[in-house]
Amino acid sequence: MDAEIYIRQMLPEDLDLALVLKKTEGWNQTREDWQFFLRQQPSLCLVAVVEDKPVGTVTAVAYQSRLAWIGMMLVDRKFRRKGISKMLMREILHRLEGFSTIKLDATPEGRFVYQQLGFKKEYSLWRFIRKENPSRREPDRDAGISPVSVADLPKLEKLDTMVFGAGRDNVLRYLLAAFPAGAFMLEEGGEIKGFLFSRKGSDYTQLGPLVAKDETVARRLISQALAQLNEHALVLDVAASRQELMSWLVNRGFEQRRELVRMYLQDNRYSGIPEKYYLIAGPEFG
Repeated sequence: MDAEIYIRQMLPEDLDLALVLKKTEGWNQTREDWQFFLRQQPSLCLVAVVEDKPVGTVTAVAYQSRLAWIGMMLVDRKFRRKGISKMLMREILHRLEGFSTIKLDATPEGRFVYQQLGFKKEYSLWRFIRKENPSRREPDRDAGISPVSVADLPKLEKLDTMVFGAGRDNVLRYLLAAFPAGAFMLEEGGEIKGFLFSRKGSDYTQLGPLVAKDETVARRLISQALAQLNEHALVLDVAASRQELMSWLVNRGFEQRRELVRMYLQDNRYSGIPEKYYLIAGPEFG
């Protein structure tokens, strides 16, 4: 007879096991990322437990009262095909009642589970990686692009809210505090043309979110990051519709990897301005 499976709120002492699960899957999150979720909404960080041992996780973060974002869906491989993913999802969705829009970025393996729960595809993303190569020559740094300071955040947060679809000041402030050397902005004539934040992961530095007026600005910001972070292994997630940008990335040493599918439940009321959203913050952040 199978052991009983139950769902409970995640505790700080569960993080060691959570990190083992994400490492097994080759995911890029750090302990600090998990702690961010626990600080934001502890009741939206869950574990599935079998015989007093956590064997699965899921998190969610609320952006204002508009949009909830689900991430970190992980199940120990030894306990798969027992309905644990669905149990975790049903409980997190129950706790997210009241949100008109709920979103996530699904792996191909997870997409089927989410479709059964009513999630619909918004668009596809492709992951690109570039291994560290300190000898690689990058263009000179762009004199028009400046580092982001705390004083700049209110202007960037206003733009990000319009483009992303909901305010996530908590994420931008977390990213800037954790890795200020990876945050850049372009301001001309008193107008913010675009910005890029970055995050140090366990294996790669993630580029994103990147919000820009157009692709020329987006490329300038990415080029600045490449010049600044040349010694880092890099990863980014870009919408599949941006074929020219993807070709440009390949020419700069990036390799195309796995697909992600951005999905939503119920009403996609807060879709933002996708044409100005070039790189996402990561599957766990949106």
